[in-house]
Amino acid sequence: MLEARPTPDLDDPHRSVLDSASLDQLRQLDPTGGTGFLARVLGTYLKSLERHEAEAQQARQAAQWDALARTAHTLKSASASVGALAFSQLCADIEGLVRRQEVDQLDGLLDRFFAEAGRVRGAIQAQLEPSAPPSGVGFGGGQMSADGPAAS
Repeated sequence: MLEARPTPDLDDPHRSVLDSASLDQLRQLDPTGGTGFLARVLGTYLKSLERHEAEAQQARQAAQWDALARTAHTLKSASASVGALAFSQLCADIEGLVRRQEVDQLDGLLDRFFAEAGRVRGAIQAQLEPSAPPSGVGFGGGQMSADGPAAS
């Protein structure tokens, strides 16, 4: 069972993009790495992120708020499961605004959503590279930040 993790502060420039403890929990499901479980999960997530990011962009342009809420809902739990906790929280916030019909407050949040999606995509791609550290974050067990490993 995956444990809940605190959500990083979106305004913290040193926050992690991917939570190392969440990645470690996924690794525990395939301790030897023999089945490539983590790479498959991250690869599937990356494809889903790219598809849903495009759907969110289309929904934004067409003001299709229900479609945007569905996309945000889907990405919310998937992102949390791979350790993209701040992105998951953004998705929850977007979904909530749409559900409460407060769409006039979406613009800034959607800008942050797309920026964070790019950071998450980069962090996931780094995890999928063969040279990624076994812990997924390296450098003293810190967490991967938008600019690389965070100081421990």
